[in-house]
Amino acid sequence: MPVSKLIQLVKDEDYDGFETLCLEKLESGDLRLADLVEPFKELDNREHAERAAAIGQMMLESVDLESDPAAALEIARYALLGDPKNDELLRRVATLYRQVHGDKPGFDALLKTSGLESGRPVRNALRLLEVCLTAEVGDPMLSRTEDEVVEVMEIDLEHGLFTLRTRLRPKTITSLEFSREYERIAPDDFRVLRAFKPESVTELIESDPVGVVVGILHAHGELMDQDVLKSELTPKYLPTKSWSKWWSSVKTKLQRYPHVIIEGRNPLLLRYTKEAWTLEDATWDMFQLQKDPADWLAALESYPREKKKRKETPNVGMLARCKQHVDQHREAIQKHRPSEALGCLLVSQRIDVLADELGEPAAPLALKMLQECDNPAELISGIRNEALYADALKALAAARPDDAARWAAELLPSATAGLLDRLVAMTRNSEAVELVQSHIETAMANPIDAAEIMYWLWKGPKDLSGLPAPDYDELFTSLIRTLRALGRTLNPDHETVQHFRRRIRSAFTLRSYERVNECIRRVAHDRAVTLRTQLERLEGMGDNVRYKLLNMLSAAHPNVFVVRQARIEPWEDQNVLWCTADGLKRKTGEREHLVNVEMHENARRIGEAASHGDLSENSEYKFALEERDFLRARLAQMNKELSIAEVLEEHMPPADHVGVGSRVTLRDVSSGVTREMTFLGSFETDVEKGIFNYKAPVSQSLMGLHPHDRKELTFDNRTSEFEIVEIANGLRI
Repeated sequence: MPVSKLIQLVKDEDYDGFETLCLEKLESGDLRLADLVEPFKELDNREHAERAAAIGQMMLESVDLESDPAAALEIARYALLGDPKNDELLRRVATLYRQVHGDKPGFDALLKTSGLESGRPVRNALRLLEVCLTAEVGDPMLSRTEDEVVEVMEIDLEHGLFTLRTRLRPKTITSLEFSREYERIAPDDFRVLRAFKPESVTELIESDPVGVVVGILHAHGELMDQDVLKSELTPKYLPTKSWSKWWSSVKTKLQRYPHVIIEGRNPLLLRYTKEAWTLEDATWDMFQLQKDPADWLAALESYPREKKKRKETPNVGMLARCKQHVDQHREAIQKHRPSEALGCLLVSQRIDVLADELGEPAAPLALKMLQECDNPAELISGIRNEALYADALKALAAARPDDAARWAAELLPSATAGLLDRLVAMTRNSEAVELVQSHIETAMANPIDAAEIMYWLWKGPKDLSGLPAPDYDELFTSLIRTLRALGRTLNPDHETVQHFRRRIRSAFTLRSYERVNECIRRVAHDRAVTLRTQLERLEGMGDNVRYKLLNMLSAAHPNVFVVRQARIEPWEDQNVLWCTADGLKRKTGEREHLVNVEMHENARRIGEAASHGDLSENSEYKFALEERDFLRARLAQMNKELSIAEVLEEHMPPADHVGVGSRVTLRDVSSGVTREMTFLGSFETDVEKGIFNYKAPVSQSLMGLHPHDRKELTFDNRTSEFEIVEIANGLRI
């Protein structure tokens, strides 16, 4: 993932595009946290400081900060500068400073002096910490108020003192003065040479003219024209009459120097770049260190772009070495790791595009591999890089024109969100579009196992014409209900839970929660009451997300947060389904069997039936689809019930009146015959054993009654008056 693309999005002020691309690439592993530092530096230079802060905070919540705390600190600093009153960001920055610099002697004293945690202006506090913690003995520093260069001689962080070498004599100042007065410059900056070794400038102009030019470039912000260079050197260090000859010579040397670019004309423009302009050795060294197709592709991505900038063609010899390296690996793993082998062919295919005469073309081999395999969807799904995955889809369309649409539809559940639009497009004008709809409906019925599809639906598919997609209100309700149930009544494996939470957190934060806010504003009042409870108990999404959602709800529905005295009886609460621990366990087991056994078996039958040809006349296929719809409806109902399920504890059933969990003895007033009824949830209902669903009409008619109260009830088509003889705890045996 090129950093330059992210920086360009910022320069174009396409902040939505920048935010979306960052989240998607971080999630797919194509972007490192350190890659974001330069783009965020550019973002911080823009006028939209609050947007920079919001995006930065979302990035920090979407990645593992332990992987690169130094990069996390840089991003957190830029975010805090954009939103200096954000207490959560401030605490995060302080924590990261301790993690990165806490082992330095005197750190705690310096942190206290900075005032970061005690209310000092954030920009001043961060500057003090940044300047003082990164300074080292020997560093040249430039005064911010005078054209004076000094050198750091001694650092005493514990006492907050810095001793500096000046042109006259050393001086010692406090850390506060040091950070306020000075900023670091490059050691080879021309101003350093001019300040401390002016006598050597004339000699270096002849012995190291390129070094002198680079130093002057540093002094002028890495960009200047030849007239500025001339004014710096003549006549003080170089006679004016010698300029033309000297410049002609040094210009030739600069054209071969990998870090200076010469462009324009009259006057020529000189630009310094940190990246070496000759890339072959560096690219090959990086390439051979990688071990799989995705990493090989990443190592190659920037090479042709940089060569194009230099107006050079890619080096065929270097590319040939890369292709040979990939081909050797493919031959070694072809039988045991076919997906990786296909990825190798796709990398080789990309190399073929860059250069000619590199041996056997890879494209025909990739087509042949897809043509000969029994299940191309399984083969492609093992490719983890989105660019290679997209290449595989192109190859699939070319290799299998008759059934590519069907296999594209089969890939939907396993693909990342960034690829779903392409897959859906491949199913257009084919019977496989029904499978696309099936996957969307299955995802809505079981969101936890379809995080990528749910993210894609929320972000907004490019084209779902002809497919009845869920609206955003329905999506929002489903996602909140699923998030609330995780860890309570839905217990998939840890990785699935974490992935789902990350993707939905990323989805909600898109465009600064704009779509979430719209959904909350459209929520009806009675639903808003339920939503408040769900949001207050939301786990795993981070406090910041939960607080933002609650604040949006409060702004849209302020009455929901007014304290009310009215008490809702447990059996009247429509937002809770009471159940026993055993009943919950049994229901959860039923759901797991439905998802992992029955639905998987149904999917297998649909695939087998589809492979038989003409779907319009295929009765097996139609029956399998009808069965799928039935299973999906069952799953949706189970998920809805499990999302509001609460375990009824033994101490909760009331002793003085009929309630949830009560065991009641009733006596028929006319016949004297008694019968027992126990009121539990729908998960435990067994009428033959006298266990009734407390939500059933007959159960609701008895709720709240006391011993000796009477009620007309109908059993076995006979209505009689019954008296409550005894009320006991139905959870105690």
